[in-house]
Amino acid sequence: MSKRFKSYLTQFEMKEKGKAEEVEKDASAFFDNLLEPRKLQGERMIVGADSVLMFAPFSNGKQGISGHLFITNFKISFVTADKSSYPDGDNNQAPQRNKLLNNTDIPLTCVEAIYQVSSGDKRRRLLPGMNITTQTKYLEIHCKDFQIHSFGFKFTIKENAQKITDAIVRFSYPGKENLLFAFEFGHNSHLDEKPPPEFLEQGDWERELERLQCQSFWRVCNVNYGFHISDCLPEYFVIPSSLQNNDINKAAAQFVDNRIPTWSYTYCVNGASLVKMSQLQPESDFKNLEDKMLSAVKESSGNEKDLFVLDLSRHCPSLADVRTSHEKFRAFIMTDSAKDFYSSDSRWYSNLENSQWLQQVSSCLNVSNLVVNQMIRESVTVVLKEEYCCDMSCLVSSLVQLQLDPEYRTQEGFQSLVQREWVVMGHPFQKRLNLIWNANSETEQAPIFLLFLDCVWQLLQQFPSSFAFTETYLTSLWDTVHVGIFDTFLFNNVRHRRQFLQNGRRLTLLSLPSVWDWKFHLSDEQQLLFKNPLYMLRNSYDLDKVVESAKGALRHSGEKLRENCYRLLLGSSPPSTYMFALQDTVLRPEVTASLIKVWTQCYLRWIIPAQIVGGGNPSQYMQQCILAEEVICLRHKLQTLMDEAHGTQQTLGDESRRARGSRPNSGLLFGSTGYQTTSKHLSSVYITSSFPFSPGVSQHTQHSLICGPLSRYLKDTAIDPLDEAQDDD
Repeated sequence: MSKRFKSYLTQFEMKEKGKAEEVEKDASAFFDNLLEPRKLQGERMIVGADSVLMFAPFSNGKQGISGHLFITNFKISFVTADKSSYPDGDNNQAPQRNKLLNNTDIPLTCVEAIYQVSSGDKRRRLLPGMNITTQTKYLEIHCKDFQIHSFGFKFTIKENAQKITDAIVRFSYPGKENLLFAFEFGHNSHLDEKPPPEFLEQGDWERELERLQCQSFWRVCNVNYGFHISDCLPEYFVIPSSLQNNDINKAAAQFVDNRIPTWSYTYCVNGASLVKMSQLQPESDFKNLEDKMLSAVKESSGNEKDLFVLDLSRHCPSLADVRTSHEKFRAFIMTDSAKDFYSSDSRWYSNLENSQWLQQVSSCLNVSNLVVNQMIRESVTVVLKEEYCCDMSCLVSSLVQLQLDPEYRTQEGFQSLVQREWVVMGHPFQKRLNLIWNANSETEQAPIFLLFLDCVWQLLQQFPSSFAFTETYLTSLWDTVHVGIFDTFLFNNVRHRRQFLQNGRRLTLLSLPSVWDWKFHLSDEQQLLFKNPLYMLRNSYDLDKVVESAKGALRHSGEKLRENCYRLLLGSSPPSTYMFALQDTVLRPEVTASLIKVWTQCYLRWIIPAQIVGGGNPSQYMQQCILAEEVICLRHKLQTLMDEAHGTQQTLGDESRRARGSRPNSGLLFGSTGYQTTSKHLSSVYITSSFPFSPGVSQHTQHSLICGPLSRYLKDTAIDPLDEAQDDD
């Protein structure tokens, strides 16, 4: 019988019942299942090894847990039978990052670099094709989400350690698309959910033109149906109404990648539009064709003002600049050694300056401000010109639309914007994320999309109540880019996506999920962290009316307090007495060095010494949620008292009276309703500046967090959820 299993039946009793072999079989199967990773459809085991050590972060290889390390065609997975390493020791399941991955899982598409440490602490980076003959002492896996995982093979059989190392290198750098896990997953998955609008159909574009009231000047064309004109453009896109399909056919070949001028946005207040185009082919002698296209764009602007043609190669960082800056930035922020972290602390600002990453962010925001000013103040149509029109043009165009249009600052609107400007219009995600490895692939790699998300985060910091989503949403979006099963960020363009999904077939297609279907991989509880309480207060509740209804003295002190806060933040008092008057419809961010910050949640969330216990943006977010709950509660009580004073309640029916009497649900994680449904989760989570991405506290964590769980803190908040529930009854 297995040594791991203790039976409470005697040998005689088991033989008497004829169940000795059955008990042995069931016991072995039980324990074997515990030490295997859960697998998705199409996921298969490649190799595994036991007695592998997973070291705790910043423990210098002195703390960790022992378990099994598995390599599948989807991920690297560490599984342990030591349940004390889990935040909830009574739970038989490993802590889950989301519905697809546990906390100790690493998607192969998320692996950035693999380092082998052999005897004598010799360290080298492993690449495909290398002959790995030396015995592996440690493996360091550096991930694209800025996390480092370290594994030790001191107690592992040498042959198994060799197989593990070979498999990780081989499957982390696939040389062909059919080696991606998405290929197997697409063959085996059956998705019933209808994806959100993806701008792959003509109707999606027409609805956007109608929303912006510019359908008289611009039209949706199908000249690229079947990708007849360009492999990089979608089958449907928007062009000036005066242009005929014949004109497109003649001019397309003169532009790099056949990317003719295409519409992105129209500012409906004055008709100024935003257009993108690639440069003319170097050998082209048909400058008149470009002039004709731009003349049609000018005609669609509805005024006689000259176009503002902006060459992004002169104003924005190049791919090489972004790649080099990102590499330097990663080099000094990614560490798994407390000694290295503290020794480099004194050089933090100089290292940050040398990386030039924040300068790249500032440069992009500055260009975006330039375009916004041209469109608003001068009422001029702007044409963004880039060599291939698939990188910085996507970034600047998206930022401009975020600054101009509040619709894109909602979660649904933002997702529609990314889908249209990045995915459908052909940003080469596969190349820029280096999903397929070859000798020259690293020269095409550049985190342009991360740079964009960083710019959006800067806007969120300067205009905190203007966005419906939070920084956690942006960080989660960056993480999903590297999961490797979503068709949204897996391909270079729409045609590339279709060819992959068809796989040579005509009747049935491979089925891959859209990243915008968040419930496919995140729980409802996790999605609650995407909601911005400040935006909700600004847009869902008439706070000005509440303030005006309060006593005069309280209103006067509140106005003085807000005025002083505005002076501290901006150096001047607001032009209006309204609470959110400063948050204009058009956003104009400051781009000076003092206001461009490091996105700590994304870049530093795994650096334990850098975490602020009980502080940082997550602590502010929790306080904002609590404040929102107080406002909702007080507003509800005020409305109830006003109804009683005016006798409104007596004229309502029973159902209407109950509906008016019940308190509205904020839908926030730290709200009263959210707390009641997630108290078990909050009881095992400790808040730090890395929440909700920081690992759970366990006996193996080197730096213990001296604070209580969130549930204990919430019990001391201004509003008790249970008391409020009783009030409603």
